[in-house]
Amino acid sequence: MSLSKFITNIFLLTFCLSAPSATSAEINITTSIRPLQLLAQAIIEDRGTVRTLIDAQDSAHDFTLTPSDRLNFETADLLLWISPAFEVQLADLFESKGKPVITAANLTGVSVISLSANELDPHLWLSSSNALAIAAGLTQELQQLDLENHADYQKAYTRFESNLNSTRTAIEDLLSDLVTLDYLVFHNAYQYFVNEFGVRGGLALVQNAEVQPSMRELLIFRNRVEQFSPSCILLEPDSDLQLVATALQGQSASRVTVDLMGNEIEDGVSAFSELLLGVAESFHRCLAN
Repeated sequence: MSLSKFITNIFLLTFCLSAPSATSAEINITTSIRPLQLLAQAIIEDRGTVRTLIDAQDSAHDFTLTPSDRLNFETADLLLWISPAFEVQLADLFESKGKPVITAANLTGVSVISLSANELDPHLWLSSSNALAIAAGLTQELQQLDLENHADYQKAYTRFESNLNSTRTAIEDLLSDLVTLDYLVFHNAYQYFVNEFGVRGGLALVQNAEVQPSMRELLIFRNRVEQFSPSCILLEPDSDLQLVATALQGQSASRVTVDLMGNEIEDGVSAFSELLLGVAESFHRCLAN
């Protein structure tokens, strides 16, 4: 071997040993649901990956974990979910030991709404203040896991906060001109949103999307619908349309489908704000006519 070739090989070997691995600092996050995935993307940016167990092909109310879901769970450095009270099917996974776990409902600054004496509303990401509190908790956890990028996570949180504040203002402006609030929703999923932005008055066909209403409940709903003749009903992609038709009984209410989970939004650091704005735009389409 020539001297020049020998020196070149030594240089290349030294470079490979000394150069940092491109993936060594990456953090893998696994979330339970899509909205939390979008929120986490805003904080981790390009310093890692975020995957969700319940994606666009699944219903949050009826799903089965696949082998790839379990692999994502096993390879995750950090787990983020709502809570065992809301995600009973995932409790065995998320409550297992050995991984850092963020339980969103338990974070400082997160408020949880009661739907009844025995039921809490799990859709807490629809509150911008809750979203900000979750982002803050995630930022702190990532800073502990990845000390090298401590300052970058804080900058990402600051950008997220600014973007979310701008989104909140845009939503307030969009919904400020609504006159009628005579509308229906398929299930009672919007309490956080309506409390923050004032679009109260929606009558829910079902309180829990996993439980079919009884005949008595259906008759009560029909009577209430007849009394105020709603202009619109907000549906979700997996809403039971046959149940909706039966409940409305020929009422001329228009139908607007809400992307409540952000399944139609492209991944990215601004995706969570787009989710909230999309919900607001659905309300506007429903009520501005």
